[in-house]
Amino acid sequence: MKCLVINGTQQKGCTYHLKEIFLDELKPDNLIELYFPKDAPAYCIGCKRCFMESETLCPHYDKVNPIWQAMLEADLIVFAYPVYVLRAPGHVKSFLDHLGVHWFAHRPEPKMFNKTGVIITQSIGAPNGAAQKDVKTSLNWLGVPRVEKISFGMMEGVIWDEISEKRRQGFENKMRAFARKFHNLTPSKQTFTTKFYFNMCKMLQKQLSKKTPAGAKLSVDLQHWVDNGWVVRK
Repeated sequence: MKCLVINGTQQKGCTYHLKEIFLDELKPDNLIELYFPKDAPAYCIGCKRCFMESETLCPHYDKVNPIWQAMLEADLIVFAYPVYVLRAPGHVKSFLDHLGVHWFAHRPEPKMFNKTGVIITQSIGAPNGAAQKDVKTSLNWLGVPRVEKISFGMMEGVIWDEISEKRRQGFENKMRAFARKFHNLTPSKQTFTTKFYFNMCKMLQKQLSKKTPAGAKLSVDLQHWVDNGWVVRK
């Protein structure tokens, strides 16, 4: 199994320890780890060159592309991050903004259609759901059909070593049980949700195709759909 872990913090605190328990149980054959914000691209500036011309023209392409290629090669894509003010850290969301060009609405990548995603979050005690939503939404729109989530409320504090041994053992038991779900990972099948997103966007691209005269230059997005055989030009 090839596993990519995108750590939403460089700190070796609670999130780090929870993620390490996950990896210790999972024992992937191949592991790549990235640490944001060190390995993250700068904020998207909204130039739209990725949509209009090519993602290679993004001013942050040198940072974005290695991460994207690692995602394409991975069987399991893991996002592990602490909750910041009830949401995902800004550098995680900023990275996801750069991947909009690969959403179903634009130029989806077939390699993403059978992957599995994992979201690991923790907070002092606040709900984690909203903080996980941005990442799950992005992964689904990128074509990832299976996204599993796990969250933890530290309650006793934000320093791992200051949390009681009993509570830390409870976290470990919960995480190891969660990680065992991925021991015999097989390619995921498209879900109703991802099929719906794809087919909705396919209909839109077909409409654009009908409105584009024969011999006219196609938009970059439509050309991608035609090249993949999803839209047939008459």
